[in-house]
Amino acid sequence: MLLYYFRLAMLSIKKTPLLSFLMIATIAVGIAATMVTYTVNYMMSQDPVPGKSERLFTVHLSSWDPNMGYRIKDGKEDIPIFMTYQDATNLYADKKAHKQTIISFHKAMVRGAEQPSGQATMTYLRPTTHEFFSMLDVPFLYGSPWTEYDDSQGSMVVVLSKKKNEQLFQGQNSLGQEVIIGGSIYRVIGVLDDWLPLPRFYTENSDAYSEPRGLFFPFQSSINNDWFSGTDGSVYCWGGVDLIDLDAVKASECVWLFYWVELESAELRNEYLAYINSYAQEQRELGRFQREQMNRVMNVAEFIEYNEVVKKDGRIAVWLAAAFLIACLLNSMSLMMTKFHGKGAEVGLRRAVGASKVDIARQFFCETLIIGLSGGVIGLALAQLGLHITAQVYSYLHSELMDMNLSLMLLTIGLSVLSSALFGLYPIYRACQIQPSSQLKSL
Repeated sequence: MLLYYFRLAMLSIKKTPLLSFLMIATIAVGIAATMVTYTVNYMMSQDPVPGKSERLFTVHLSSWDPNMGYRIKDGKEDIPIFMTYQDATNLYADKKAHKQTIISFHKAMVRGAEQPSGQATMTYLRPTTHEFFSMLDVPFLYGSPWTEYDDSQGSMVVVLSKKKNEQLFQGQNSLGQEVIIGGSIYRVIGVLDDWLPLPRFYTENSDAYSEPRGLFFPFQSSINNDWFSGTDGSVYCWGGVDLIDLDAVKASECVWLFYWVELESAELRNEYLAYINSYAQEQRELGRFQREQMNRVMNVAEFIEYNEVVKKDGRIAVWLAAAFLIACLLNSMSLMMTKFHGKGAEVGLRRAVGASKVDIARQFFCETLIIGLSGGVIGLALAQLGLHITAQVYSYLHSELMDMNLSLMLLTIGLSVLSSALFGLYPIYRACQIQPSSQLKSL
């Protein structure tokens, strides 16, 4: 019986091709606009470390100038999201967490040892510690991270991103090969597999949707080589520090390092915060940390929200797109009412020969489902086109932000069918109220 109603619905659509096309096109445009904005916002808001984000915490200390606040956020004085060298190394040496890592930054000219110097390219580097890879579930294509001993010695070893390995060694197994970084020779001990945490939560929000850096090497190695650049990342200082002198920066109150810890369970958060407060009190007694103590540990989701990685403008855009979809659906509903009203004679005749109101409702409901499904399919194609155009316009964002996964594709079709069905209920109700006698008189 259901197949019969769908056949009637298809005949009805063929009899009124213009109205049917306008309804489908209206729904398709509204669905496409909504899903383009929702897809980008959804991809930006995903959990970058599923299963671990509740146990990963970034540590912030009230170590700023006692005579001048760091900044004002939401009308209140705030503390730095970065840490000084002496605090990061002190906490790292204590090893009070299950795992901990220091995350820094640098950039230098990089080339393979067999390549001529003219082929060296400026590359953004990531000095860090060996725990970084296990804490963030970083996958390896070849080799493995360096060891704790390499960290302590500042060994000249390097892990390449998959993309950088393709640039330097054509994607081959490069373990044991040499890479020249800023004039120093490093040995490749690992190559990452495809890895793109979105958002890239562990650094500044300006880097949240770009690719991970091309090379990773021991943080102590950058210190040993006297590598520091105040222009590659954010460095905030007070007290008149010469940023050219790394020893001066290390001994200063300049904040520039990210510090992340992994706890064995989220419930240990308060215990670890107590340790941080105790450390801050010790530093206060030594003459540092003279401002109000607002030390904190923030998990991944909290830091993403605090760091405004997902801009409020994106959420507003989703709501505006949803409002546009509703406007499109209202227009489609108006067209449905016009169409169903024009079929009054047919409805009256069917009622006269024994069709019930339920039969009429089923026929028209099947028609709205077909229109919704058609609008969804075309809307999906338009959304894919819109995402492609968005990727070209916002080329600084990673292309994976503009890719619909299967669940989003199904959501697109489902949203179109469901919304069309809901907004078609009133026109269907009005059509079912048509009196056979009044229509038959006009035949």
